Amino acid sequence: MKTIKFVFLALLFPMVLASCSKMDDFSLSETVFIEDPYYPGLPIYSEWGYNTFGAYIDRSPFVSTSVDLPVKVIVNSDTLNLNMRGRMGSQNVDLRFAIKGFSPLNYFDLTMLDNTTINLKDPGRAVVLIIGDQTTELEIIEGELIISRVQRLYLDEVPTKTIMSGYFQLKTFLNNEPIAISHGRFDLGIGYENFYNLSP
Repeated sequence: MKTIKFVFLALLFPMVLASCSKMDDFSLSETVFIEDPYYPGLPIYSEWGYNTFGAYIDRSPFVSTSVDLPVKVIVNSDTLNLNMRGRMGSQNVDLRFAIKGFSPLNYFDLTMLDNTTINLKDPGRAVVLIIGDQTTELEIIEGELIISRVQRLYLDEVPTKTIMSGYFQLKTFLNNEPIAISHGRFDLGIGYENFYNLSP
């Protein structure tokens, strides 16, 4: 019965977005967490701007919360930084991807990343994992960030946000032990409040 309710909510949410011509920007920033029935503790994969992400760090779910802003996109010169913030159990966790060679001027220009697969071992790529007070720049054994879809969200025919959806996975070392970050998925709304272009 829960699965039917979740599917109904997943189908209903976009219709509500489309029908609310005066919906405020804050409502579009809320997190809608629908648990994946096949990957417990993680959100379903979606492309509706639910403002969620999740992955397993080994076997522990690392997911966005309704308290923390789930993503910030920061552009420095020719590098795009995608910073995801969430929790793993009771610990604060940040996962940061740095992608050299992409420098969108604003959040609408993120559409240049639509249908892009980024090999995290390529030069100009970096991944940082912060668990509590421990910051580790990860040595990537293998991994990829797949940006499946980037779309602009319009309300009253005015562009409001960009929705970025996709997958990620990687193998690395943490505390001198190999680990996997697996089954990563994200569906994130990016707008004025979480896009920063710091280029000179």
